[in-house]
Amino acid sequence: MHPVLFKIGEFTVHSYYILWAFALSVGVVFTRSRANRLYGLDDDLVRKALFFVFLGMLIGARIGGYSDHWAFYARHPEKLLNPLEGALSSTTAFAGGGIAGIIYCIKKKIPLWKIADAASIPAAATVAIGRVGCFLNGCCLSFPSDIPWGVHFPNDPAGLFRHPVQLYYSGLSLTLMFFLFYIEKWIFSRPEKRPQGAVLWPLFMIFYGIMRFSVDFLREGDRIFGFRTAQIIGLTVVILGAGWLFSSIWGHRNHRISHPEQMQ
Repeated sequence: MHPVLFKIGEFTVHSYYILWAFALSVGVVFTRSRANRLYGLDDDLVRKALFFVFLGMLIGARIGGYSDHWAFYARHPEKLLNPLEGALSSTTAFAGGGIAGIIYCIKKKIPLWKIADAASIPAAATVAIGRVGCFLNGCCLSFPSDIPWGVHFPNDPAGLFRHPVQLYYSGLSLTLMFFLFYIEKWIFSRPEKRPQGAVLWPLFMIFYGIMRFSVDFLREGDRIFGFRTAQIIGLTVVILGAGWLFSSIWGHRNHRISHPEQMQ
């Protein structure tokens, strides 16, 4: 593993922060381009919306990092106020960004589904890139395992071989990204069947939630009734995503029945 990419004098450049910063930059730029090019949204509104989404993601990531290690912070509440301590969580980061985006879109009367679908593929790419940073950093440790592809992280105090869950996240997110690309291509090739509602983002929520719920069984960390906080949130995200997807498809179906002349 390579938690430190290089040093310039006393200044240390960490792979974790570089990879996640790059991943978030890709996500923001990619979303802005897609929102304007594919979904016809005003670039200035999209730029401002992404700013608030980014802030929401930072707050959500921080809160999730605390919740993943709630037992430690319950014993040391004073550390909650230390900005230099505490992990980050991608699940609550997306939740925080989503809430901020919803509030901004409602306030500015921007079609939420367009922003959401524009952000779906970039979100999967963000996770795929960022989790490589987690792997290089040696964080997000799993339980020990004797699997042939087990990894020993140099900073692991136990010195054991473990599942490379960071690469599981990355590979599954990359697979999800290409799946969403395929679905989007299929939707755009059939404009008469295209719902005027979010499809890609609900699919992202469903599959990302399933990924977190499944993979996190392998991870160490505090648990509530046998589940990590990220698993509980992930399962909630699956349910919300399924409800959103059903709403989009059902609304499109009712629109076709009520306005068949517009479907020709």
